[in-house]
Amino acid sequence: MNKTAKGILIGAGVLVLLSGALVALKLTEPESGTSSGSTLSSEDTNSTLLWEVDESTVKSIAVTYGGDSYTVVPTDPTQDEDGNTIFNYTLENAEGLNVDTVTLRTVASRAVSITTVNTVEEHATDLAQYGLDKPRASVTLTLEDGTVKAFSVGDASPLSSQTYFALKGETTVYTVASDKLSPFLKQEGDYLNKAIVPERAEDDNTILSEILIQRKDLDYDIRLKYDSFYAEMENGGTTATHIMTEPVPCNISPERGSKITVGMYGLTASGVVKLHPTEADLATYGLQDPFCTMTVTSDAGVTQTLKIGNTFQLEGDDTTYYYGYYDGVDVVYSFTAETAPCISVMPRDISSGLVFTTYVWDIGKLTVEAKDRETMAFVGSGTSKEDYQVQLNGKDADSERYRQFYVFLLKTAAEDLCLNGEKPTGELLAKITLERQDGLKTQTVSFYEAENRKVYIEVDGVCAFMCRRSFVDTLFKNMDMYDTDEEFILNW
Repeated sequence: MNKTAKGILIGAGVLVLLSGALVALKLTEPESGTSSGSTLSSEDTNSTLLWEVDESTVKSIAVTYGGDSYTVVPTDPTQDEDGNTIFNYTLENAEGLNVDTVTLRTVASRAVSITTVNTVEEHATDLAQYGLDKPRASVTLTLEDGTVKAFSVGDASPLSSQTYFALKGETTVYTVASDKLSPFLKQEGDYLNKAIVPERAEDDNTILSEILIQRKDLDYDIRLKYDSFYAEMENGGTTATHIMTEPVPCNISPERGSKITVGMYGLTASGVVKLHPTEADLATYGLQDPFCTMTVTSDAGVTQTLKIGNTFQLEGDDTTYYYGYYDGVDVVYSFTAETAPCISVMPRDISSGLVFTTYVWDIGKLTVEAKDRETMAFVGSGTSKEDYQVQLNGKDADSERYRQFYVFLLKTAAEDLCLNGEKPTGELLAKITLERQDGLKTQTVSFYEAENRKVYIEVDGVCAFMCRRSFVDTLFKNMDMYDTDEEFILNW
């Protein structure tokens, strides 16, 4: 092939590629307007400053987006450390709500100055192709002197990071950088902080007297009460300052129970659903007849209530959300089981699993009675290993041997909670009575035969726990070897 032929083929190839590129470019543009309009190429740059006003003159910014309408209004400006003026804003009719004022400033800062990237079409007759017949957002900026700047935000342009834009009442279509318009594509709730109740301050000495959880999926209430004994007495951090009184009396784990014993402190929603809900809204969200109600009462008589209603899911998100309403804040929020643990917490989740918690040197009397065995009655006095003295059945006994035996009793495990009102009907196998030297606590724990090699544990007359029969069998063995030199069995 001669050089001329090769040149012709190469030139034809280049033309094909250029034609293809031109077609691809045209396909990314909206359809042309009618003959009354003039469409500008995406390559044309016609950047225009539509307006720029002094932010100190802003009176209000009204936004309509996603069926939600709200108004942003200025508050008193402040100054930063360098003496620069910071303009502050809040939501109209948002008194008592925790407005995210930092984020809200972007609404004003974007509204006071609008610069286009391109002019797409003048005298457009088909605004629908730009999403401007039914705009995603409509914004009205009103200045103190009565000047009004109103505009509409349409669809995203095929061009990266640009969005169609038009002035209200005009037919010229522009593109504006999408990040400049993003503050207007938010609902009112997006400008509220999700933090509802702050974390407890270090100097906050409020006592949460009672914490009550009521749920439709449970046949019982979960009720925790503040116990001054555990709050004031040393217990090695093995129990929380609250105890469970319903559905069964038991100690609370300080770690696992903290998500509930903290009450409402630090309550933070997953999202904001609706401000100022009507009674009809509350009924729709299931908050007039809530699935879950958490009530916290302080020692000052202040009551806080969180109501949890129906579930819902967001598109593309497998998470289960719940509508929620915190009394005193007129907002419907969304929560998950993580952000509102009362939704799913079970008594077993927060119970400590311990039956005995008294420190060994605090015990004044310890009596162990068991089937077919001599009762062991310990009487002790002292404050530490160095000065504690103990007698067993009226005779002096070794305090260290006594301590080792009590270590085994401390392992009495609440392996399961009796949540169904169980009543022991089997044989009484053993009973342990413990009384502190200071008289602040006396505890009687009884063990009854149950089915399937289990034992009911009754605490002060209430059937509260179950454990394996092997624990009681091991108790028998340890009682039998007490007067020997054998090491006590600590596992079963």
